[in-house]
Parts: sequence; C-alpha cells; structure tokens
Amino acid sequence: MTRSSGSALKRVEAVRRGLERVDAAAAVFGLSSNLRYLTGFTDEPGERLLCLIVGREAESTFVVPELYADEVRARASGIATRVWSDGENPAALLSDVAGGLANRTGRILIDDTLWTTFALTVQNAFPDRGFGLVSEVTGELRMRKDEDEIGAMKRAGEIADRAYFAVTSRTVTGLSEIELAGRLEAEMLAAGAEGVAFQTLVASGPNSALPHHRAGPRRIEAGDIVILDFGCRVGGYCSDVSRTVVCGEANPELLKVHEAVRRAHAAARDAARIGVTAEAVDRAARDVLGEEGYGDRFVHRTGHGIGLDVHEPPYIVEGNERRLEQGMTFSIEPGTYFPGRFGVRIEDVVAVTEEGTLAMTRAPHELRCVA
Repeated sequence: MTRSSGSALKRVEAVRRGLERVDAAAAVFGLSSNLRYLTGFTDEPGERLLCLIVGREAESTFVVPELYADEVRARASGIATRVWSDGENPAALLSDVAGGLANRTGRILIDDTLWTTFALTVQNAFPDRGFGLVSEVTGELRMRKDEDEIGAMKRAGEIADRAYFAVTSRTVTGLSEIELAGRLEAEMLAAGAEGVAFQTLVASGPNSALPHHRAGPRRIEAGDIVILDFGCRVGGYCSDVSRTVVCGEANPELLKVHEAVRRAHAAARDAARIGVTAEAVDRAARDVLGEEGYGDRFVHRTGHGIGLDVHEPPYIVEGNERRLEQGMTFSIEPGTYFPGRFGVRIEDVVAVTEEGTLAMTRAPHELRCVA
C-alpha cells in the first residue's frame, strides 16, 4: 500500500502525541513494518544503518544510506533526510541528529525489531538516557485498522480463498508437501498477491499433529489428513487461513474431531464483540473443545493479531484482558492435535465491527475431501 506524504505526516504526528503520553523524548524506527506503517517505505533489513528519528517536539529526520536517498525522499517527501555514503561512518551522523534532541528530557524508544548492532549505535548516540520500545506507542496506533487497511486485508483473503479452491480442486495425493506449498504460492501470485505472508505450512499425515510443521519432502498419501496454513500480502497487509482436508473418505473419528474444531471456531467468532476481552474469545473456543474431551489437545492460543505483521497485538489468549475495539483484526484458529497420528485446524482472520466480526476469508469450514 503506497502511503501519501499527507497520511504519512499524520501518522508521524500521532507518534509524536504518543511520545508525549509515555513521556519519551524520541522514537527511532529502523527498516521494519513500523517504518512502512508510518511512511510507506519498506525494504529488507541490511547491513547499512537506515532509521527515522521522530522527536516529541522537534522535526522528524531520516538517516539514510545514499543508495536509498531518492526513494525515501519520494515516499516521505515531508520528512527531512540526512544522507551518508558508503565509506562514511553513519554513527557520527546519527550522533549529530541526536544532538538536536539534547535539551529534550525523557527516554528514547527503539524499534522492537531493530538489529542489535544498530540498537547499540542508537544507545551510544543518546548517552545517559533510558530506553524503551516503540511498541509502547505504535502498538496502540496499529492495533486498530482503518478502512484502507481492512480493504487490503480483505483482498489478500480473497486471493487466499481462490488459491485454496484452485489447489484442492486438483489431485494432491502423490505430491510432496513442498510441491503442494509451491502450488498454493503460485496461485496467490498469479491472482495478484505481492508475495507470501509467511512460509507456507503444509502438514500431511502424522505431520498434521505438529502445529507449526513446515512443508517438507514427505509425499502425501491416500487417506492422509492435510493441514494447509498459508497467506499472502496485498499492499503489505497479510492474510492467514488454515483449512484441513482429507485425501479420500473421512473416517468417523476425523469427522467428530473436525466438527468439534468447527464448533469451537464458531463459538470464538460469536464471542468476539466490541468490549469483550481477548481472553473471553479464547475461552469460548477452549470451552467447546474441553466439553468434547479435546481440551488437552488444544495446545496453542486461539489467535493472534495481524496486519503488516503476521503476528502482532492483540493476542487472543488466556490472561489478555484487553477489550476488543472496532477495527481490531486477528485470527481465530482453534485446533486439536494427536501426536503421531493427525491434527485438525480451522483458521480465519476477522475484523471487529459494530455488528460483530467480518471474516477476511470465506472458504467453507466443512471438511473437504480431495483426490
């Protein structure tokens, strides 16, 4: 999602207000989803120091390597840039920028995922300061999605749905897990995704009992239960969906377990309302599986927030008393796992609305039998 300079400046200003709220002097953002959220600029982290310093009262400043300078200026035209060239020491430039904040009291907040080598450089540039994490400010800003963000996530969900139907309408028996993952990813890219949201999970047979099994060389056999967990990005925003399929006919045990997971998913989604706590949503799913005798087979939280990052607040887990608000987006993904045998998981991403929730993925929850 390309962000206009006007909207970027509004978000930077929101960070500045957040700094006042937590009594911090400045925030330092590296190459991360936070930087993309604020400015629209993104790239993979590398060995060159690139950061945005937002002061509580002073102007914001980008410290950028020369090879990024034109792109940064184009993406964030309202923000000052200080450029360094290969062969120069960026730490000196950063210290010079930091000197402009010397008379500002308060902590310095550092991007949560900033590489340690750069975090230490930042700490050296701000001697005798306390430090914290920028999530103290950005967590609140990013947790509630606006209409454009939700629109991008809906589109990413639609693409994932299309890939699921395309892949499971063809024979999967005999494919390796890696090959099936490749088909899902190819379908999403062909449908307009800018990339995958995370490494696609295809877990077949006994591997389906491993909640985060990565696609491997195992070949899918007749009778296998297969969990597909995948997603893509549109405008930087992620989809994340899981469905369970069976290669052939389902036996009574699988049907019973799958129906319990389906009911747990429905209970959690019904519980998700404005003002309800995150842990209450988790408990709704857990209660259903507990009543069915599968409580000890549900070994992870019910869900996680999602947006520019696949995993971000709010987390739908016992102990999280955060109350849901309109615009929050998170997964609902109860599962049951029987080590050495099989597992079942159903996952959709939902957005909290005035009416309840809006699902970003709409592929049916019924157990799908594939060839």
